Amino acid sequence: MLQQHFQAEIAQLPATQHQFLIGFSGGLDSTALLLLFAKLREKQPHLQLRAIHIHHGLSANADAWVTHCQQICQQVAIPLIVEQVKIEQHKGIEAGAREARYQAIRNHLLPNEMFATAHHQQDQTETFFLALKRGSGLAGLGAMQRESTVYCLPLCRPLLTFTRQMLLNYVNQAGFPWVEDESNTDSRYERNFLRHEILPRLRQRWPHFDDAVQRSAQHCFEQQQLLNELLQPEFAQHVDKAEHTFQLNDFVLLSPLKQRALLRLWLGQCGLPMPSKVQLCQLIQDVIFAKSDSQPQFQLGEHYVRRYQDKLYLTPHFADLSSLRLPIQIGETLTLPDHLGTLTLQQHAEQLHITWAHPQHTLTSLLPLTEERIEVRFRYSGKVRLSPTQANQDIKKLWQQHGVPVWLRQRIPLIFYADEFKSAVGYFNAL
Repeated sequence: MLQQHFQAEIAQLPATQHQFLIGFSGGLDSTALLLLFAKLREKQPHLQLRAIHIHHGLSANADAWVTHCQQICQQVAIPLIVEQVKIEQHKGIEAGAREARYQAIRNHLLPNEMFATAHHQQDQTETFFLALKRGSGLAGLGAMQRESTVYCLPLCRPLLTFTRQMLLNYVNQAGFPWVEDESNTDSRYERNFLRHEILPRLRQRWPHFDDAVQRSAQHCFEQQQLLNELLQPEFAQHVDKAEHTFQLNDFVLLSPLKQRALLRLWLGQCGLPMPSKVQLCQLIQDVIFAKSDSQPQFQLGEHYVRRYQDKLYLTPHFADLSSLRLPIQIGETLTLPDHLGTLTLQQHAEQLHITWAHPQHTLTSLLPLTEERIEVRFRYSGKVRLSPTQANQDIKKLWQQHGVPVWLRQRIPLIFYADEFKSAVGYFNAL
């Protein structure tokens, strides 16, 4: 009966979805998920299954859990990936472990694979309460869905309608062991506090409490989807999906409610966690309504929202490259700092051909050959003369003419012959 229920849940996914990477901790829930997938494959041999175990290194038993998972996967003939991660504990153990875990999974997920997790009905209740504790809106209270995207990963949760007791009975009947993570009993962690100290009393008073929470979460999700649908015409007017930018034309004419809703949609589309109402109001005040000649920015997690020429941009944190001076010779390829790609200098006839291969574009410049030393820098604040018939111009004006946002101007490689500025690669050359 449980197997049929599971098959029905998998059937709700896209018909082309046949490849799954199963999150396998070795605990009860993920063991049930692994066994259900293995059994389903007997009826559907086209299914391609792999499992991944994340070794967090937080428990003295972690190595033993790896051995256990390897043995279980060998029994059910599902290949297992074991990935050991390093947790940045300054982010908090729970948040750091979650981020490290999803980064490892993202590194292994194949193009047509979907990551499958073992979240069940009681997990859904806990997620709803944690969202409630944070003061989340409809999107947060919508909790978990059967299919979603998390940390840019396509993810499915085929056990959301299963109770933990159902999974316990299934694994016991199958005769498979599982491991118990001792940290799951530590009520210092928020989820464990709910699981062991709060929710049992609510379930004792109201036996169908989890069912009710699941219905409420689904209502919230559907209301959020309806809101998104109603906002789509205006959202399309303000958002450039290719550039991930937000156009601010006529933004001031919208009601504060619609302003915040559109911004949340944009941030959600960009994969950022939802800001609080206070953060969102501060973003609107400090960035969107800042003076037109200012260079406002607002930090959201590890990203920054910046404004330039009536557009909002979302950027990561950038390293300060202003003092760098990188020598380069003709025929050499230089790896640029801070993920800016490579710069190659080649001689073509009587010219120097410069190629900047950035992860998002390739730009070129041509310069006269020189015997002077050549340097790559990222900052120049002087005058530039583009042709014999033009007057010197401040480089700031040239950046403005090319529509280059302020924060990107110190991320474009500048070519110097000795100490003389010669080129902003791909944009303009000086005499």
